[in-house]
Amino acid sequence: MKTSVTARHITDRLKERGWIAECPTSGSLTSDLAVVITEDGVYSACLELDAVSRKPVRVLVWAARGPVPTSVLAAVATAEYAQGCRVVDSRATPAGPVQEPTSPEPAPVIVSVTGSRSDFEYQLPAAPRFFVGRKRLVDDLCRALDNNAGVLVLNAQSGWGKSSAALKLEALAKERRGFALVTDTRTATDRRFVTDALSLAAQRAQDAKVLTLPPNASWASLPSALQTLRAATWHAGPLVIFFDQFENVFRDADITREFRDLALAIRDLSDHVLVGFAWKTDVVAWTENYPFQLRDQIRDNSTQLSLGPLGPSEVDVLLRRLEKEIDAPLARDLRNRLREYSQGLPWLFKKLAGHLLREVHAGATQEDLANEALNVQNLFDADLAELSPVEFEAVRHIARYAPIAVSEVTERVTPQIVESLVNRRLIVQVGERLDTYWDIFRDYLNTGSIPVQDSYILRMGPVSVARLLNHVADNDGDSHVRNLAHQMRTSETVVFNLSRELRLLGAAAYEPNRVRILPDIWQAEDQESELRRRVVTALRRHRALSAFTALAERGGSVTISAFARELPAAFPAVDVRESTWIGYARVYLQWFEYAGLAVQKGSAWMVAPEGTRGTPDLLNGGYRRRARGGFPHDAPGPSLRLLLHIAAGQTAVSEGDRRAVNQLLAIGALTESVPNSYRVHDGLVVNGRVEPAVLQNLMRSVPSVAAGLTVIEKDPAARAEEIGQAIQAAAGADWAIGTATGVGKHLRAWAREAGITVHSTRTTRPRGQDGLF
Repeated sequence: MKTSVTARHITDRLKERGWIAECPTSGSLTSDLAVVITEDGVYSACLELDAVSRKPVRVLVWAARGPVPTSVLAAVATAEYAQGCRVVDSRATPAGPVQEPTSPEPAPVIVSVTGSRSDFEYQLPAAPRFFVGRKRLVDDLCRALDNNAGVLVLNAQSGWGKSSAALKLEALAKERRGFALVTDTRTATDRRFVTDALSLAAQRAQDAKVLTLPPNASWASLPSALQTLRAATWHAGPLVIFFDQFENVFRDADITREFRDLALAIRDLSDHVLVGFAWKTDVVAWTENYPFQLRDQIRDNSTQLSLGPLGPSEVDVLLRRLEKEIDAPLARDLRNRLREYSQGLPWLFKKLAGHLLREVHAGATQEDLANEALNVQNLFDADLAELSPVEFEAVRHIARYAPIAVSEVTERVTPQIVESLVNRRLIVQVGERLDTYWDIFRDYLNTGSIPVQDSYILRMGPVSVARLLNHVADNDGDSHVRNLAHQMRTSETVVFNLSRELRLLGAAAYEPNRVRILPDIWQAEDQESELRRRVVTALRRHRALSAFTALAERGGSVTISAFARELPAAFPAVDVRESTWIGYARVYLQWFEYAGLAVQKGSAWMVAPEGTRGTPDLLNGGYRRRARGGFPHDAPGPSLRLLLHIAAGQTAVSEGDRRAVNQLLAIGALTESVPNSYRVHDGLVVNGRVEPAVLQNLMRSVPSVAAGLTVIEKDPAARAEEIGQAIQAAAGADWAIGTATGVGKHLRAWAREAGITVHSTRTTRPRGQDGLF
């Protein structure tokens, strides 16, 4: 028969044998009775409490008979149990109130997390009234409260909204007539932080009439604090105690162990108490003393919730609030830029919005802002550019050792410098400690790099940009937008879009109404190499390249459609049609190929070997336009009419004719040696008519098209879907059925123009049959 032995059983036996006795001191508040076993004998001890704070002020030790040896008192004083308090022999100490400091060590500072006062105050987490969306997360938080989860862990990367979610949890607890304390654990430098946080939360909950503490309440230690909560009278609930910025605690295994003990013990109080933790998951201190086991024990005994980036609808809400803030609708292009750049990250959207608000109030137009190549590093650099050298060094020092005591910083710089940095909101004061206003800002100061990749969408391929580049080159590297639009026979909007790609890729400077190639490129001995180098640098820090590389590592090669399916995860705040993602994927792959980061093999792309020189060249006309979308992607009529016009001497080809031109380029019916200047294939047009035999030979030069023509020749009445599937198989493409059918239909029309017999595939209704059946 199994029996269990508790501490009570042991102490009862020790009393029966006369080895220990009750405390001889009366009239004092005591807590945490203990048995002290030493080589000198067995003794008893307890913590004497302050009558108001109920925290330990002295350790009382006594023997069953006689005095306590000095060696025993000294041993107890060095134990964690004493918490730095003076240790005395209870029999040799007069009773009465203790007139001495509670402890030689300063009490931990408990700082509540503060929410923002507006939607776009990016230095603080969003207060509940500014919390946006995340219905699934809110539902999970409600379930954690309603189902008495006991322990809750919020996991997310830096800046994804953990602190905002904690404040939302606080609001949900209060809606349930409960109370919540959300603390910043950057001030946790001692094991007593845990007990003091419980004490503060419980006393404030008592003030809020959520509970009534027992008369013998004790905050002497974690066990006595938990016993106090068990003995409390609960009137409402729940009580939430949340520890934010918890990754800072992992620096100290002893403090982490105290939190672990809380997480394991609080399950007995889960009917009334919920303890929460939030730490970032993207950075782990790979050191020998990192408390992995303690961290995992907290996590394994908790309800875990993961936060992701904001979705398109949630970003829509923020965009509408931003419009309200500037009292004007956002231009479509600017809305798109904010959506792309923010990546669905709350902190990054607020940082970008804050920049926009400052610029608008300073007189900038939305058009100016839409054409900026925004990224967070530029915004951080703008913050730092306003600092004096002394202020900059102070910020660097704080970032290196954050969270750092104020006293340590003021040993290096004056208090006025610290106050200036706090007023600029570059650093924040948490109790008696200083930290940067964002973890990511701190990482940038320490490493010089941003752990957030760029996420702008490139919409114009390299050959389209080459048209602009070569016109700018003809103007000595600097052109007015209006002149470029005239020379290219297009609109100023198209010129802006093309020049934007150059700015994003680091090839052109931002100047209103002008396009200027950067001097480092224009004055380089090898302009193309310098341009390509800058494009490579820009793309290497882009999320799209990371997505492509990861996909290629899994499958060896990447098709356009497969890459298009990966892009929505790289742009979580962007919601467009599947066909649009395919267009974006094609453009990115073309830029990767230009940068020498990818090579095309058939209809797929692979990661390029190191040292690959990209293609094509874009400057000085050294390029050949690649037809977009393959062949045929449209009916032949518009393309063949344009072909005859060009053969007759037409020099102006509008932007609206681009799709028609692309089909002719794909089969070599036209060639382009300089931007927007085309030459008709020899013998294709004779006496104002297209020669079918020459057109057919050009079409057969495209292997996948030849496969489709073979199907038509074998069966002139072949269905469009069958023809399209033959082209798809030959090209190794990944098309939907509708795409294959459309391609097959268009090829039937082109085949007819090329002199190939094609029969109608329409089914004839049997005679005498009317209606549906």
